[in-house]
Amino acid sequence: MPDPSTTRLALYKSKSDGSELVSYTQDIGQNLDKLDAAAGFQIVTSSTRPSSPYSGKPIAESDTSYRTYFSNGTSPASASWVEIPNSSGVFGGNLSLASGSSLSIGAATLTRSSGGSLSANTNYQRSASASTDVAYSSLVTADTFDRVRVYASGLLEIGPGNAARDTNLFRDSANVLRTNDSLTVDLNLSVAGSASVTGNLAVAATTWTTYTPTVTNGGSVTWTTRTGYYYKLGKIVFVCVYLNVNAVGTGTGIVSIDMPSNVDRTARQALTLHAETIGANGNATSSIRGGECVFFTGGTGATSDRLRVDNGTSNESNIQGADLLAGGLITVQGWYREA
Repeated sequence: MPDPSTTRLALYKSKSDGSELVSYTQDIGQNLDKLDAAAGFQIVTSSTRPSSPYSGKPIAESDTSYRTYFSNGTSPASASWVEIPNSSGVFGGNLSLASGSSLSIGAATLTRSSGGSLSANTNYQRSASASTDVAYSSLVTADTFDRVRVYASGLLEIGPGNAARDTNLFRDSANVLRTNDSLTVDLNLSVAGSASVTGNLAVAATTWTTYTPTVTNGGSVTWTTRTGYYYKLGKIVFVCVYLNVNAVGTGTGIVSIDMPSNVDRTARQALTLHAETIGANGNATSSIRGGECVFFTGGTGATSDRLRVDNGTSNESNIQGADLLAGGLITVQGWYREA
């Protein structure tokens, strides 16, 4: 009986005690053929892989652009093949790198960070053939729809994940960003240029600012109430001033009140005035009177030029200090253009 054949290539071994004559065909020729066949990668097809490969046996498949494998020696042999990536065939398996490893393509490097995210030393760029091609998308496990999708055109779509994406953001024209949906801003919204509203403007919460208006030329007048509040929309100001006289005023000077900011004087402006128990033009006769708080083009600053009311003779007169009678009420209200 010959000695056992080699374990990997099954090369024939004659008896080691020298009792067997050496056969060229069996001991040399056939063994040389097996060595030759085992040199480098054995060229096979995907359907003619070796049925009994040794552990470490390398093969290349001619019918799959030479995808390369080696056998890990497990059984069955058909399940023992481990693919080796190469530049010829298309790699068909999963390529696993250690958590601290990087993948480099030229000068570009892709690395897993310590937190588990991927980072790169260059940007990601999708070269799409159509503007409707998806450049990026994201979803949460068990989602049935992408929650975020960015198209090659720059269009951004966002949705809930369990239904179609329902909001968007995109470039409408030069220097213009647009959405076809609603936009909510939890903090402040600042507009350096002009703001245009083509539909209805709704303000959910209006923060009013209070102030104490200065009243000039009232003489000895004192006040039970002297207050005001205002709200600004850009250079447009809505203001309401409320005065309740405590002790009667004196003097013939024209009474004026201050606004919360300087008033534009390009054209004359006027606010509505309502008065009760107030005289006119120094006449101490009290009455309910209507009138205006007037700002002249020749005036300056935040102070009105005069308060004018109906004097009871189908004309108007100025309110003077002496017209501020005890218990009198004055309300000035309206919009003005700020300087």
